[in-house]
Amino acid sequence: MARILVLAFSLLMTNAWAQTYTDNYRVEALVTNQSESERVAAAKANLGEVIRRVLGDSAALQHPLVREAINDAPNYLSKFSYSSDNTLVLNYSPQAIQTLLQKAQLIAANASTAQGLTVYVVDVQDFTAFKQVQLYLKTVGVIRSVNLVSVDKDVLQFNVLLDGDEQLLKTSLAAGNRLQFVDGDAQYPLSFRWQN
Repeated sequence: MARILVLAFSLLMTNAWAQTYTDNYRVEALVTNQSESERVAAAKANLGEVIRRVLGDSAALQHPLVREAINDAPNYLSKFSYSSDNTLVLNYSPQAIQTLLQKAQLIAANASTAQGLTVYVVDVQDFTAFKQVQLYLKTVGVIRSVNLVSVDKDVLQFNVLLDGDEQLLKTSLAAGNRLQFVDGDAQYPLSFRWQN
């Protein structure tokens, strides 16, 4: 009898654990019927929750790209099914959501989407500034690696590997207030002026 009670208790605990564990990209939604309009409404209503789970923060829901994605929520589904007449199971695409969050610059790009760029830093007047530029670039979070390519008078050329894109690099450098983007320089297309 004791074995039966232990076995029954173990089964109940396993079942309870299985119900509390949820995949971040899977949602069960109650619907009134199985129409397309109910499915679209449920997809829109639950995409924000999925993004909140993935990021662990609801602030991202205010980002314009995320709000736009919520309006197009059915495009972020990998599949859907009904577990009963009134329960819709929505499976969102992890790849589509990761791509959205990368575009919105809410997460860093992964290694397969890392981008290499040539960056120029102008107005580097002396060796001290040269060393400061090198050290500073290594502290910028979006830059995965930085390699000096050449020094031409007061212009330094670097190859950088980014976890993101050119716009994210510009935004990050502007926030640091040490490198100012130089707009419209044909000779050095992606160049920044060092601020001593």
